Amino acid sequence: MNYEIRMTDPENLLPIRSLILRNNSNFNLCRYQGDKKKGSIHLAGFLNNKIIGGVSLIRNKPIYKNLKNCVQIRGMCILSNFQKMGVGKKLVMEAEKKCIEMNIDFIWMNARIVALDFYLKMNYKDPGITYEISNIGLHHFLYKKLK
Repeated sequence: MNYEIRMTDPENLLPIRSLILRNNSNFNLCRYQGDKKKGSIHLAGFLNNKIIGGVSLIRNKPIYKNLKNCVQIRGMCILSNFQKMGVGKKLVMEAEKKCIEMNIDFIWMNARIVALDFYLKMNYKDPGITYEISNIGLHHFLYKKLK
């Protein structure tokens, strides 16, 4: 499969966020606070110029751990027929690369239970903090030291 990872506008990620993460919810529910914040980065996997996956990097501090100089991964999603084909791994690796280029020390996220093993295999730490996100489900707080 010949796809490429490149930066995109967050508005381009709304359809896939809606479909994969929000049960086809209205696009307004798929916009994240910080999407348009200076320094936010949005990456997408493109196959034949169509988005098959996406992830956003937003400068937010976690409430569960005191991490300085950190970025939050948000909205990680891959179309179901492209899952388990390496697209997600490439998106996360590119996100980490962008963070290192920006001299970010930590990357963190609210990971869904179904994605937990994926992130643990990519060396994210799970301090055992779980919580419910309203209308979405159970999540784990995960983080990774980049340098």
